[in-house]
Amino acid sequence: MKLYTTAPAGATLLQNAFIDRYMVHANGEFVKVYIYLLRCAGSNMELTLSSVADVLEYTEKDLLRALSYWEKLKLLRMNYAADGTILDITFADITALQSAPGPAVQQTSALRAATSSGSAVSGVQPRQMASSGEQAVSRDPARMQELKEQADIRQLFFVAEQYLQRPLSSAEQEDLLYYFDTLHFSVDLIEYLLEYCISKGSASRHYIRKVALAWAEAGITTVTQAREETNLYNKNYFSIMNAFGIKGRNPAAPELEIMSHWINELGFTLDIILEACRRTIQQTHQPNFQYANKILEQWKKQGVHSAADIVALDQKRKAQQKEKAQQSSQKSGSNNRFNNFTQREYDYGQLERRLLNS
Repeated sequence: MKLYTTAPAGATLLQNAFIDRYMVHANGEFVKVYIYLLRCAGSNMELTLSSVADVLEYTEKDLLRALSYWEKLKLLRMNYAADGTILDITFADITALQSAPGPAVQQTSALRAATSSGSAVSGVQPRQMASSGEQAVSRDPARMQELKEQADIRQLFFVAEQYLQRPLSSAEQEDLLYYFDTLHFSVDLIEYLLEYCISKGSASRHYIRKVALAWAEAGITTVTQAREETNLYNKNYFSIMNAFGIKGRNPAAPELEIMSHWINELGFTLDIILEACRRTIQQTHQPNFQYANKILEQWKKQGVHSAADIVALDQKRKAQQKEKAQQSSQKSGSNNRFNNFTQREYDYGQLERRLLNS
C-alpha cells in the first residue's frame, strides 16, 4: 500500500484541534495508532495491517478497534472494496471538520493503495470493525457529568480506587463509564471485573479492557455468567500450566495474556493448545510460551480446527520428508561412479571348459 500526503517531507503535522479536542479524551493506544499512521502518510511508506501491528506490538484486532474509533469520530474516512477490505484511509482536516455544517471530510493526507496492488490493509472487514470497535462513552460533557453524578457510579469509582489502592485517573474513569454506558455492564459486573483482573495479578487498563470486551462478545451480562466464564478459563489456564509442568503458583500477567490470546483470539480448543505445549516441551525441554505461540500461530495459518487436522498435517509433512529423502538418495546414487559402471556378464560354465581344455 502506498501512502500520500500534502505535508512536507520529514515532518508529521498534528493539528492543535486534535490535541485540544480529541487526544485528551482518547485511549492512549488509539492515539498511538493515529499518530503512527499520520507519520506513515507523510513518508510515502508501504503499509499493511500486519506491519503496523508488528511496529506497535499490537494485535490486528487492537488496530481494528482504533481505526473504528477514529472513523466513528469522523477523523478518518475509509473506502472499502467489494469484499469489504480497506482500499484507502483519508485523514480529516479537523479544523474544517469543526466548522463544517455537515459530516463531510476534507482531505489533508491519505493512505492509498495503488489500484494494481490490491487491498490496502489486508483482511479488514467493516463488519468486524463494527462488532469489535471500542468506542468510549459519549463525548458530550453534559452526559459525562450526568453519569458521574449518579450515586451508583460514585460508589463504583470508590470501590475501584479501593481495588487499585490509588485515585482513578480521568482515563480510568472513562473506561468504567464505557463499560457501564456502552457495554451496558451493571455496576456489580464492573466491580467483579476489577476483582477478577486484580486477583490475576494485572491491574493494567489494557488487560481489564481486554477482559471486558471478551465478556461483552460472549454476551455476559451478570456476575453469575462471568463467574462461570472465569471458572472455565481458570480451569483451562491451569491445565495449560500443568502441561508445561508449572505447578504451585498462579499464572503471571504475561502468561495470562498469551493464554487468553490462544483461547479468545486464535480460537483454539484446549486439546489443541495442550498438544502445542506437549510439542514445546518435547523440543525445548522446558516451558516456553513463545515457542508454543509460534506453533499455534502456524497452525492457525494452516487452518487447523481440530486434532484431526494436526494429524493430517503431520502425515503430509512425513510424506514430503520421505519424498525428499528418496529424491536425495536417487540423486546421490546417480552421481556414484561405481554404480554407473556397467558390469559385464560372464558364462562361468564356458570359462571353466576353456580352462580345462587348455
